Amino acid sequence: MMQFIQEIISRFGGRYFGSEQEKQAQQYTAEVMKKYCDKVDIEEFQSPLEAHFHSLKIFCITYVIVLILFQVNPLLAGIVGIANAVLFIGHFVTYRHWLDFLYPNQPSWNVIGTIEPEKEVKHSILVAGHIDSVKEFKWWYRLKQTGAVLSVLSGILIALLGLYTLGGIFIRAEWYAYGWWLFAVATPVLIVFYDMHGDKVVDGASDNLTGVAMAVEMAKVFSAQKLQHTRLRVISFGSEEAALRGATAYARKYKQQLLQEKAVLLNLDTIKDVEHLTIGTSEVNTLCFFDKQLIDLMEQSFQATGVACKKLPLGVGASDASAFHINGLPCLSLIGMDSQQLDPAYHTRLDTIDCINPEAMEAMKKVLVHFIERWDKK
Repeated sequence: MMQFIQEIISRFGGRYFGSEQEKQAQQYTAEVMKKYCDKVDIEEFQSPLEAHFHSLKIFCITYVIVLILFQVNPLLAGIVGIANAVLFIGHFVTYRHWLDFLYPNQPSWNVIGTIEPEKEVKHSILVAGHIDSVKEFKWWYRLKQTGAVLSVLSGILIALLGLYTLGGIFIRAEWYAYGWWLFAVATPVLIVFYDMHGDKVVDGASDNLTGVAMAVEMAKVFSAQKLQHTRLRVISFGSEEAALRGATAYARKYKQQLLQEKAVLLNLDTIKDVEHLTIGTSEVNTLCFFDKQLIDLMEQSFQATGVACKKLPLGVGASDASAFHINGLPCLSLIGMDSQQLDPAYHTRLDTIDCINPEAMEAMKKVLVHFIERWDKK
């Protein structure tokens, strides 16, 4: 698994979503999967890949416009302010893609490997990660935890200004006007949103070549150790960092087929620290709450293999599991990094192969093999 990760980085470097590097990395991954899978497909999809992060500039500019409007036309400021807040939450925070229509489509690619069982197919398991990596979150690299806190504060400011200006339509008291100064003084904080990214595309070794490597490893294991009634699909999603685009495209295209197959997605993301192996109970940003029975079954596999794990809601950001959940498909999110505070490697140039503890990968492999074998027998 570590060799696969190193090979991808050495050959292709950072893999910005929709880039030639992402495409070539997916083609290479498909060639590796062909050694183990009965069938491998590379599927191109079209999506407005820049819509998610570019929208932050729109929200920040509108924030400043609302501040100015409040001084001359409180009614208009309230209307624009609350619209900005609602669109920010719907489009960016919860990943519902409301502003996609403003942006042109671009190509990206998913790779799907399939291994058929020896007997009648009764259900399917999908094991997936994403191949793409992101342009560095430069304030997170420079300011560490403070940068992450300022990012959260920026989002809160955009949402609260909408509520404040909406209130200004109805509350004309002199004391209420003083609140405007708090938002005005806090405006420079928005720079961490408006100018979020540096020029460097990070290696994305842990986030998320670990997930793709794990999917490929499951293909290797179960090509030799055939399942009886479970169709196994191993997937390398594209453009996850562009707001779950590859998983969304796949879930929408195959929703009915996946439901008929009684399929479940096991999504792996950032498996780097053995002490932080975590079953996500929910993904807060996207308002996705994962199935308790699936969580319990996965926890039992951790216990049976003697691997320690946490069960926690996952806070900032989202994984491809959210794309499946939003589209009504069973799924589970598994991570291996500290979700309670910013990991210094997360979305920064520090996300190199050296930050991955191979023991975390081996431990997660044991758990997944146990879970899949048990699922096949149920």
